[in-house]
Amino acid sequence: MLQARQVNAKVALLIWALVAFFFFYLSYDYIQLTMHDRQFVDYVQFVVQLAGTENRSAKDIKELLLVKADQLSLPLSNEQIAIKGVGQNLNVIVKYDVDIDFPLTQRQIYTKAFAHDIKFISPH
Repeated sequence: MLQARQVNAKVALLIWALVAFFFFYLSYDYIQLTMHDRQFVDYVQFVVQLAGTENRSAKDIKELLLVKADQLSLPLSNEQIAIKGVGQNLNVIVKYDVDIDFPLTQRQIYTKAFAHDIKFISPH
């Protein structure tokens, strides 16, 4: 009877360890993804301010944003970036989805949608 309790305790400990592993893995992925998105938004704001001041083309803006997204491992394509207006009326809209995968199996369990609408802010 004592050995059965010890086996049950070890099995329970193993199950809790696996649950903790999956929880921390998913939390790490989610936090890293959120931090990369925050860095990307800061960069988009910088590019919008610079491009609005210098009257840069939509092509230049998209290229800069795609390079930064690639550096941050964000799945962003040219079609997911909309640029409206020019100069001080510049408005950049970025929408993309990122899949959160289940550890070891690489099966999607959650999709996080990001949408950002960034406008030129006139310096006063």
